[in-house]
Amino acid sequence: MEQLRRFTCALVALTFSAAAAAHDEPKPRLLAVGGEGEVSVAPDRADVSFTAEASEKSLADAEKAVTESAARLLKLCESLGIPKDKVRSAQLNVSPQYDGGVISSRPRIVGYFVSRQVDVDLRDLARLGKLLAGALEGGANRVNGVSFGSTRKDEHQRAALALAAEDAKANAEVLAKAMGVKLGRLHTLTASESGGGPELFQARARISMMKAADAEQTYQAGEMKFQASVTAEYDLP
Repeated sequence: MEQLRRFTCALVALTFSAAAAAHDEPKPRLLAVGGEGEVSVAPDRADVSFTAEASEKSLADAEKAVTESAARLLKLCESLGIPKDKVRSAQLNVSPQYDGGVISSRPRIVGYFVSRQVDVDLRDLARLGKLLAGALEGGANRVNGVSFGSTRKDEHQRAALALAAEDAKANAEVLAKAMGVKLGRLHTLTASESGGGPELFQARARISMMKAADAEQTYQAGEMKFQASVTAEYDLP
């Protein structure tokens, strides 16, 4: 029992000694810097969304009109060489239309509104103009929008990160030289990313009113920007 007490006292003394030493140890001198990186690239893909819709007194007539329009859209995609797995066609959406002038507990159905959405993941932007023109001419009542993207998003984002890291290191070297101190090892490094999201087609609100003959000349993809920020801390020996 006496031996256990002595061991416990020695352990407590050692703990207090280590805590005191840590408290007395000077904090490391650090140089904190930031870095920025940006990569601008042209989009190489586009998500295009179309809607075929019809309003008829008969549900069968409305469904037939929309089904035929959607079929023409799918055939157009096939003629442009767009793979079937890049084209998504939703189910028919049916909404009864009621007689708004009749006040009754059971409003009278006067027609049906039917719609169907077709989404295309286009990987060849050279065909975008023909896709828009053909859709407006033969199948789609409405083009919901076009958003541009990149199939190499991760690669471009990493390139922006690398540029940000290089920028932070260069900033640290310049500051250390200006202050007349030696730059030590990297102590901490944090990073954040932004950009690279879909670039919306500028004329989305007006595209349903375009003439098919002009559709090929209406879009402008522009550039996508991938950005990254880095904060680094270096030891100053």
